[in-house]
Amino acid sequence: MNTQKLELIISIIDKYLEYDYKKDVLTAVEAAELLDKAGVLKDSLSRPGKPLRDILRAGYITHAYQLSNGRWFIPHSDGKYEKSIQKPVGVATSQISEEQLMNSSNFLSVKQLNDSDIPDSSGVYVVKIKDIDKLPLTFSKVLKERKHKILYIGISTNSLRRRLWGNELHAKGHGTFFRSLGAILGYLPETGSLLGNRNKRNYKFSAQDSAGIIRWIEDNLEINFIVHSENLEKIEESLIVKYVPLLNLDKNPVKLSELVELRRKCKAVANGY
Repeated sequence: MNTQKLELIISIIDKYLEYDYKKDVLTAVEAAELLDKAGVLKDSLSRPGKPLRDILRAGYITHAYQLSNGRWFIPHSDGKYEKSIQKPVGVATSQISEEQLMNSSNFLSVKQLNDSDIPDSSGVYVVKIKDIDKLPLTFSKVLKERKHKILYIGISTNSLRRRLWGNELHAKGHGTFFRSLGAILGYLPETGSLLGNRNKRNYKFSAQDSAGIIRWIEDNLEINFIVHSENLEKIEESLIVKYVPLLNLDKNPVKLSELVELRRKCKAVANGY
Protein backbone atom coordinates (compact mmCIF):
# COMPACT_ATOMS: atom_id res chain seq x y z
CA MET A 1 0.00 0.00 0.00
CA ASN A 2 1.13 3.58 -0.71
CA THR A 3 3.00 4.80 2.38
CA GLN A 4 1.77 8.37 2.07
CA LYS A 5 -1.87 7.29 1.87
CA LEU A 6 -1.45 4.95 4.83
CA GLU A 7 0.05 7.74 6.94
CA LEU A 8 -2.86 10.00 5.98
CA ILE A 9 -5.41 7.33 6.99
CA ILE A 10 -3.75 6.89 10.39
CA SER A 11 -3.44 10.65 10.88
CA ILE A 12 -7.15 11.25 10.21
CA ILE A 13 -8.17 8.54 12.68
CA ASP A 14 -5.75 9.87 15.31
CA LYS A 15 -7.01 13.43 14.97
CA TYR A 16 -10.62 12.30 15.28
CA LEU A 17 -9.84 10.40 18.49
CA GLU A 18 -7.96 13.39 19.89
CA TYR A 19 -10.93 15.64 19.14
CA ASP A 20 -13.69 13.33 20.40
CA TYR A 21 -12.94 12.82 24.10
CA LYS A 22 -15.75 10.26 24.43
CA LYS A 23 -13.98 7.83 22.12
CA ASP A 24 -10.60 6.21 22.48
CA VAL A 25 -11.11 3.61 19.75
CA LEU A 26 -13.03 3.38 16.46
CA THR A 27 -14.63 0.32 14.92
CA ALA A 28 -13.69 -0.47 11.32
CA VAL A 29 -17.13 0.67 10.13
CA GLU A 30 -16.87 3.99 12.02
CA ALA A 31 -13.36 4.61 10.72
CA ALA A 32 -14.37 3.68 7.17
CA GLU A 33 -17.23 6.21 7.26
CA LEU A 34 -14.84 8.87 8.55
CA LEU A 35 -12.27 8.18 5.82
CA ASP A 36 -14.93 8.12 3.13
CA LYS A 37 -16.23 11.54 4.21
CA ALA A 38 -12.64 12.85 4.17
CA GLY A 39 -12.25 11.62 0.59
CA VAL A 40 -9.27 9.44 1.50
CA LEU A 41 -10.69 5.93 1.18
CA LYS A 42 -13.95 5.30 -0.67
CA ASP A 43 -16.20 2.96 1.28
CA SER A 44 -18.38 0.19 -0.14
CA LEU A 45 -22.11 0.93 -0.26
CA SER A 46 -23.10 -2.73 -0.20
CA ARG A 47 -20.56 -3.81 2.43
CA PRO A 48 -19.67 -0.86 4.68
CA GLY A 49 -16.15 -1.03 6.07
CA LYS A 50 -14.82 -3.69 3.66
CA PRO A 51 -12.10 -1.56 1.94
CA LEU A 52 -10.70 -0.63 5.34
CA ARG A 53 -11.03 -4.18 6.69
CA ASP A 54 -8.97 -5.39 3.74
CA ILE A 55 -6.21 -2.99 4.80
CA LEU A 56 -6.49 -4.15 8.41
CA ARG A 57 -6.31 -7.85 7.46
CA ALA A 58 -3.19 -7.14 5.43
CA GLY A 59 -1.54 -5.82 8.60
CA TYR A 60 -0.82 -2.29 7.37
CA ILE A 61 -2.24 -0.60 10.48
CA THR A 62 -0.14 -2.41 13.04
CA HIS A 63 -1.72 -0.90 16.16
CA ALA A 64 -5.24 -2.05 15.17
CA TYR A 65 -6.58 -5.25 16.67
CA GLN A 66 -9.33 -7.79 16.11
CA LEU A 67 -11.53 -9.32 18.79
CA SER A 68 -12.54 -12.98 18.85
CA ASN A 69 -15.93 -12.10 17.33
CA GLY A 70 -14.13 -10.89 14.19
CA ARG A 71 -14.67 -7.15 14.68
CA TRP A 72 -11.77 -4.74 14.10
CA PHE A 73 -10.89 -1.77 16.34
CA ILE A 74 -8.43 1.07 15.75
CA PRO A 75 -7.05 3.01 18.74
CA HIS A 76 -4.74 6.05 18.59
CA SER A 77 -1.40 5.19 16.99
CA ASP A 78 0.79 6.57 19.77
CA GLY A 79 -0.65 4.26 22.43
CA LYS A 80 -1.33 7.04 24.92
CA TYR A 81 -5.08 6.64 24.75
CA GLU A 82 -6.55 3.89 26.91
CA LYS A 83 -8.58 1.30 25.00
CA SER A 84 -12.19 0.96 26.05
CA ILE A 85 -12.20 -2.61 24.66
CA GLN A 86 -9.28 -4.81 25.60
CA LYS A 87 -7.59 -7.23 23.25
CA PRO A 88 -8.49 -10.88 23.78
CA VAL A 89 -5.91 -12.88 25.68
CA GLY A 90 -6.40 -15.84 23.36
CA VAL A 91 -6.92 -18.37 26.15
CA ALA A 92 -10.14 -20.36 26.10
CA THR A 93 -12.10 -20.54 29.33
CA SER A 94 -15.16 -22.49 30.38
CA GLN A 95 -17.30 -19.35 30.07
CA ILE A 96 -18.00 -16.79 27.36
CA SER A 97 -18.87 -13.12 27.58
CA GLU A 98 -22.64 -13.25 27.22
CA GLU A 99 -22.74 -9.45 27.27
CA GLN A 100 -20.38 -9.31 24.29
CA LEU A 101 -22.28 -12.02 22.41
CA MET A 102 -25.71 -10.40 22.86
CA ASN A 103 -24.71 -6.75 22.60
CA SER A 104 -26.73 -5.30 19.71
CA SER A 105 -23.86 -3.02 18.65
CA ASN A 106 -21.68 -6.09 17.96
CA PHE A 107 -24.04 -7.57 15.36
CA LEU A 108 -23.27 -7.09 11.68
CA SER A 109 -25.54 -7.45 8.67
CA VAL A 110 -24.92 -10.62 6.66
CA LYS A 111 -24.81 -8.42 3.54
CA GLN A 112 -21.77 -6.56 4.95
CA LEU A 113 -19.72 -9.73 5.38
CA ASN A 114 -18.00 -12.43 3.38
CA ASP A 115 -16.57 -15.80 4.35
CA SER A 116 -13.15 -14.37 5.22
CA ASP A 117 -14.80 -12.28 7.97
CA ILE A 118 -15.81 -15.47 9.78
CA PRO A 119 -13.00 -17.29 11.63
CA ASP A 120 -12.13 -20.88 10.81
CA SER A 121 -12.40 -21.73 14.51
CA SER A 122 -14.87 -23.24 16.95
CA GLY A 123 -17.32 -20.95 18.71
CA VAL A 124 -20.82 -19.75 19.51
CA TYR A 125 -23.04 -17.73 17.19
CA VAL A 126 -26.33 -15.83 17.29
CA VAL A 127 -28.61 -14.94 14.35
CA LYS A 128 -31.04 -12.03 14.68
CA ILE A 129 -33.58 -10.39 12.40
CA LYS A 130 -33.48 -6.64 11.81
CA ASP A 131 -37.23 -6.14 11.41
CA ILE A 132 -39.57 -8.65 13.06
CA ASP A 133 -42.38 -7.73 10.66
CA LYS A 134 -40.41 -9.27 7.76
CA LEU A 135 -41.37 -12.68 9.16
CA PRO A 136 -44.70 -14.37 8.42
CA LEU A 137 -47.36 -13.13 10.86
CA THR A 138 -47.49 -16.28 12.99
CA PHE A 139 -43.79 -16.07 13.75
CA SER A 140 -43.45 -12.31 14.04
CA LYS A 141 -46.20 -12.39 16.68
CA VAL A 142 -44.25 -14.94 18.73
CA LEU A 143 -41.05 -12.86 18.64
CA LYS A 144 -42.95 -9.75 19.71
CA GLU A 145 -44.36 -11.68 22.65
CA ARG A 146 -40.85 -12.85 23.58
CA LYS A 147 -39.58 -9.25 23.28
CA HIS A 148 -36.41 -10.03 21.36
CA LYS A 149 -35.21 -10.52 17.77
CA ILE A 150 -33.20 -13.72 18.16
CA LEU A 151 -33.90 -16.37 15.55
CA TYR A 152 -31.23 -18.91 16.32
CA ILE A 153 -28.33 -19.72 18.66
CA GLY A 154 -25.80 -22.35 17.62
CA ILE A 155 -22.27 -23.64 18.04
CA SER A 156 -19.53 -25.00 15.84
CA THR A 157 -17.06 -27.43 17.33
CA ASN A 158 -14.72 -27.07 14.35
CA SER A 159 -15.24 -24.05 12.11
CA LEU A 160 -17.61 -21.10 12.41
CA ARG A 161 -16.81 -20.29 8.80
CA ARG A 162 -17.99 -23.67 7.59
CA ARG A 163 -20.94 -24.07 9.98
CA LEU A 164 -22.34 -20.55 10.33
CA TRP A 165 -21.38 -18.98 7.01
CA GLY A 166 -21.45 -22.08 4.82
CA ASN A 167 -24.19 -24.33 6.20
CA GLU A 168 -26.54 -21.99 8.05
CA LEU A 169 -26.43 -18.87 5.87
CA HIS A 170 -25.54 -20.20 2.41
CA ALA A 171 -26.89 -23.77 2.24
CA LYS A 172 -23.47 -25.35 1.68
CA GLY A 173 -24.22 -28.56 3.53
CA HIS A 174 -26.88 -29.50 6.05
CA GLY A 175 -27.79 -26.34 7.97
CA THR A 176 -30.53 -26.82 10.56
CA PHE A 177 -31.23 -23.09 10.68
CA PHE A 178 -31.37 -22.78 6.89
CA ARG A 179 -33.88 -25.63 6.61
CA SER A 180 -36.09 -24.17 9.35
CA LEU A 181 -35.97 -20.66 7.91
CA GLY A 182 -36.87 -21.91 4.44
CA ALA A 183 -39.80 -23.83 5.91
CA ILE A 184 -41.32 -20.84 7.73
CA LEU A 185 -40.85 -18.67 4.63
CA GLY A 186 -43.07 -21.11 2.72
CA TYR A 187 -40.48 -23.04 0.70
CA LEU A 188 -40.69 -26.80 0.14
CA PRO A 189 -37.99 -29.23 -1.01
CA GLU A 190 -38.33 -30.95 -4.36
CA THR A 191 -40.76 -33.87 -4.20
CA GLY A 192 -38.97 -37.17 -3.61
CA SER A 193 -35.53 -35.56 -3.41
CA LEU A 194 -34.58 -37.77 -0.43
CA LEU A 195 -35.72 -41.02 -2.04
CA GLY A 196 -32.83 -43.45 -2.12
CA ASN A 197 -30.87 -41.50 0.49
CA ARG A 198 -29.94 -43.12 3.79
CA ASN A 199 -30.64 -39.87 5.63
CA LYS A 200 -34.38 -39.17 5.50
CA ARG A 201 -34.31 -35.97 7.53
CA ASN A 202 -31.88 -33.47 5.98
CA TYR A 203 -34.01 -32.17 3.14
CA LYS A 204 -32.70 -29.50 0.78
CA PHE A 205 -34.37 -26.84 -1.29
CA SER A 206 -33.85 -26.44 -5.01
CA ALA A 207 -30.97 -24.26 -6.19
CA GLN A 208 -33.43 -21.55 -7.22
CA ASP A 209 -35.28 -21.59 -3.90
CA SER A 210 -32.01 -21.70 -1.95
CA ALA A 211 -30.86 -18.60 -3.81
CA GLY A 212 -34.10 -16.85 -2.81
CA ILE A 213 -33.63 -17.79 0.85
CA ILE A 214 -30.03 -16.56 0.76
CA ARG A 215 -31.14 -13.21 -0.67
CA TRP A 216 -33.70 -12.93 2.13
CA ILE A 217 -30.99 -13.72 4.70
CA GLU A 218 -28.68 -11.06 3.28
CA ASP A 219 -31.44 -8.44 3.32
CA ASN A 220 -32.88 -9.19 6.73
CA LEU A 221 -30.47 -10.92 9.09
CA GLU A 222 -27.46 -9.98 11.20
CA ILE A 223 -25.06 -12.14 13.16
CA ASN A 224 -22.59 -12.10 16.02
CA PHE A 225 -20.21 -14.80 17.22
CA ILE A 226 -17.46 -15.52 19.73
CA VAL A 227 -14.51 -17.82 19.14
CA HIS A 228 -14.51 -20.38 21.95
CA SER A 229 -13.62 -24.03 22.45
CA GLU A 230 -14.70 -25.30 25.90
CA ASN A 231 -18.08 -26.58 27.12
CA LEU A 232 -19.77 -25.49 23.91
CA GLU A 233 -22.80 -27.75 24.23
CA LYS A 234 -23.48 -26.62 27.81
CA ILE A 235 -23.08 -22.98 26.81
CA GLU A 236 -25.43 -23.48 23.86
CA GLU A 237 -28.08 -25.15 26.01
CA SER A 238 -27.86 -22.44 28.67
CA LEU A 239 -28.32 -19.66 26.11
CA ILE A 240 -31.19 -21.41 24.34
CA VAL A 241 -33.04 -21.99 27.61
CA LYS A 242 -32.52 -18.36 28.62
CA TYR A 243 -33.36 -16.63 25.32
CA VAL A 244 -35.72 -19.20 23.70
CA PRO A 245 -34.78 -18.32 20.08
CA LEU A 246 -37.57 -18.61 17.53
CA LEU A 247 -36.07 -21.34 15.32
CA ASN A 248 -34.20 -23.52 17.83
CA LEU A 249 -35.98 -26.82 18.46
CA ASP A 250 -33.39 -28.91 20.27
CA LYS A 251 -32.95 -27.89 23.93
CA ASN A 252 -35.68 -25.23 23.60
CA PRO A 253 -38.23 -25.40 26.45
CA VAL A 254 -40.84 -23.59 24.32
CA LYS A 255 -40.16 -24.92 20.84
CA LEU A 256 -42.80 -23.94 18.32
CA SER A 257 -45.30 -26.59 17.27
CA GLU A 258 -45.84 -24.61 14.04
CA LEU A 259 -42.17 -25.01 13.16
CA VAL A 260 -42.22 -28.71 14.03
CA GLU A 261 -45.17 -29.19 11.70
CA LEU A 262 -43.60 -27.24 8.82
CA ARG A 263 -40.37 -29.23 9.06
CA ARG A 264 -42.39 -32.47 9.19
CA LYS A 265 -44.18 -31.40 6.01
CA CYS A 266 -40.85 -30.63 4.28
CA LYS A 267 -39.49 -34.06 5.20
CA ALA A 268 -42.64 -35.75 3.95
CA VAL A 269 -42.46 -33.98 0.59
CA ALA A 270 -38.74 -34.79 0.23
CA ASN A 271 -39.47 -38.45 0.98
CA GLY A 272 -42.28 -38.58 -1.57
CA TYR A 273 -45.15 -39.06 0.90
